[in-house]
Amino acid sequence: MLNRKQSLIILQLILFLMVLFAVAWVADDAYISLRTVDNFVNGYGLRWNAAERVQSYTHPLWLFALSAVYALTHQAYFTALFVSFAFSLAALLILSRQPNAALGLVILVCSKAFVDFSVSGLENPATHLLLLLFVLVFINQEFSAERELILMALLAGLLMLVRMDAGLFLLPALVYIIFKRFSIRKAGLLVLGLSPFVLWELFSLFYYGFLFPNTAYAKLNTGISQSALFTQGLVYFIDSFQRDPISLIIIAASLSLSVESGNIRLRLLALGIGLYLLYTLSIGGDFMSGRFFSGAVLVSVMLLMRLLEGAKPRWKFGLAALSVLIGLIAPYPILLPRNNQPVFTQDDLKSGINDERAFYYQTTGLPVVLANGGNLSDAEGWVQHGLALRNSGKSVAQEGNIGFMGYYAGPGVYLLDTYGLSDPLLARLPVSDPAHWRVGHYERNIPPGYLETLKSGTIQIKDPGLAAFYQQLSLITRGPLWSSARLRAIWEMNTGQDKALLAGYLKK
Repeated sequence: MLNRKQSLIILQLILFLMVLFAVAWVADDAYISLRTVDNFVNGYGLRWNAAERVQSYTHPLWLFALSAVYALTHQAYFTALFVSFAFSLAALLILSRQPNAALGLVILVCSKAFVDFSVSGLENPATHLLLLLFVLVFINQEFSAERELILMALLAGLLMLVRMDAGLFLLPALVYIIFKRFSIRKAGLLVLGLSPFVLWELFSLFYYGFLFPNTAYAKLNTGISQSALFTQGLVYFIDSFQRDPISLIIIAASLSLSVESGNIRLRLLALGIGLYLLYTLSIGGDFMSGRFFSGAVLVSVMLLMRLLEGAKPRWKFGLAALSVLIGLIAPYPILLPRNNQPVFTQDDLKSGINDERAFYYQTTGLPVVLANGGNLSDAEGWVQHGLALRNSGKSVAQEGNIGFMGYYAGPGVYLLDTYGLSDPLLARLPVSDPAHWRVGHYERNIPPGYLETLKSGTIQIKDPGLAAFYQQLSLITRGPLWSSARLRAIWEMNTGQDKALLAGYLKK
C-alpha cells in the first residue's frame, strides 16, 4: 500500500510526463545529427557528407543511442523523441527516489530551460541523466572502494562523450577525488574509468583527424573579439532571466546556499556550476534561449534537495509554492504551455536569441505531428527543399540551415554548409563580418574556387596558401585511413605546422 508521500511522487511524475508530452518538439539542429545517424546506419560511416570524414556532432554517446533505435525504426522524428523521453524518464525516476524529491520535481517542472530541452531531440536528456548519477555518487560515497572510484570516472567520461564541455561541471569534484589521499593506484583507477572517453578521443584523432568535433572549430574559431562574445554572453543570461526567471533564480540560490553550507562536496559541485556558467558567458551563450542552463538547473535543484533535508515541511512547501508562482509569472509559463505563441519577437531579432521551441512547435510539436498523421508539416519549406535536392541530380549544393534540409536531401548530395558546422575548411576560417553576426550562426565567405573544387574533385581554390592548406585537410578527411601521408598530415595539422599556409589568405 502506497503512503501519502509515495502517492504524491507518483502523481507528480504523471503530471511531469503530461507536461513533457504537451511541449515535446524536435529541433532543426537535432536533424543535423540525424543525417549522420542515417548515413551511419546505411553504411556510409560516421559522416555528415558521405564523401568525407567530418564530425559534425558533439555527442558520440547520444549519436550511438539514436543510431541503435534508428536502425530499428528508420524514422527520424519519433526516434529522436523516443530516445529523449527514455533518458528523461530515467532521470526523473532516479530523482523521484531521493530525499525531498517532491520539492525537486516541482522546481524542475517550472523551469522552461529544463523542460523544453528534455524533449527536443537534442542531447540535453543524456547530459541530465549522467549529471544526476555523478552528483548522487559524489555526494553519497566515500571513494574508498575501487568500484566507487571507477564508477565516478566512468560517469565523468560518459558525460564528456555527450558534451565535452559538460566536464566543467565535474572538474572540481574530480580534482578533489584525485588529490584526497593521492596515490598512483587511485589515479590509475580514475584513468581506467575514463577509458571509454580516452578510447573515443583516440578513435576521433585517427578517423576524423582531430580530437575535437568540427563544430568546436566552427563556433570557437570565429575571429570575433572576446569582449564582443562576453557582451553577447551577458545578453544570453538576461534573455533567459526574462523568459524563464525561475531557472536563474534557482541557480543563484543554490550557489549561495552551497557556499554558506560549509559542506566541501556541495561547494565543489557549486564551483562546477560556476565554471560552466563562466564558460557559457565567455563563448557568447547560444541562440537557443535557456539551452545551456538546463544542466545547471538540474544540479542546482539536487543541491537544494540536499541542503533542505533537515528543513521544516512548511519551508519546503513555501519554496515549492514560490517556484510555481515565479514560474507562472514568466511571459510563457511552461506549466501553462501555449502552442500558438509568437515564433520570434523584435527583441529576438536584435539579440539573435529566440525561443527555439516556439519557433519549431507548429512544425515539429508532438501533438501537432500526431494530429497530422505522424507527418511533419513544413512551414519553413526545408523538408521540401531537401527532398527537391535529393531528386535534383545535383552532386553539390551550398546551404545555410542544414538540419531538416540536410537529412531529407540524403547522402547523394554533398552540402556545403556556410556556417561551417559540417565543413572542415570553413570551420577554420573567420566569420564573414566580425562586427555583424548572430551567435551560433557564424557565416563564412566561400573562398574563390572552393565550390568548384567540391564539384570537380580537383583543387581549384584561387589562393595558393589556402589551396595548399585544403590539400592537407582533404587528405585527412578524404584520404586512405592508413596512408602514411595522411597520418603525417594529421600530426602536422594538429601541431599547428600548417597555420602558416593560411596566413596570406587571412590577411586579405
